[in-house]
Amino acid sequence: MRMLAAPCVAVGLAVAPGPVSGQWGIAAEIGVARFGGSSRDTSGITVGPYRPTTFELRVDRGFGPARVAVAVMYAKTGIAGEQAGMALVQYDLASFWEIAPQLSFRLARFGAGVDVRVEAGPAVERWDVDGARRTRVAARTAAALEWPLAQAFTGSLRVSGILSGSVFDAGETPAGVERRATRRVGVAVGLRYRL
Repeated sequence: MRMLAAPCVAVGLAVAPGPVSGQWGIAAEIGVARFGGSSRDTSGITVGPYRPTTFELRVDRGFGPARVAVAVMYAKTGIAGEQAGMALVQYDLASFWEIAPQLSFRLARFGAGVDVRVEAGPAVERWDVDGARRTRVAARTAAALEWPLAQAFTGSLRVSGILSGSVFDAGETPAGVERRATRRVGVAVGLRYRL
């Protein structure tokens, strides 16, 4: 029951009428991501997800300079062994879905509505690695630049970072290989429609 308290409060705040009228938006983004960590052996070879294209859909509600949002991301990725500028990649071996509730604030506004925003929140990732499924909880943060396009449309450029437990389970790494936290940095462009 306690686990439901935070999401219920967030949803209640998002839909409840208040002194500042809320404004709904929906956004779609496409991006690229770079992973680090996951596992490393004694010779320095790292093994982990490899540079996928990401697709994200976000629904948000704004309250002045603040927004509450839920983002859903999907990516299909290979698994790579990397060392000193060389990578051996097995493509289409893994995929993940990510759901991330977010809170964002406008840091600055320039010219005719160009906004700089910061975002943060938890994320839950559902990985499928060669048919084996696992769930990871992560911390996610981002910085975004948004600019008006036409009427209710806004363009965006978002740089995000995420930190979670290793993508690999303990039984999947051979002796001498250390599991490490998985890091992801992504860059995405998007289009938001204000409802």
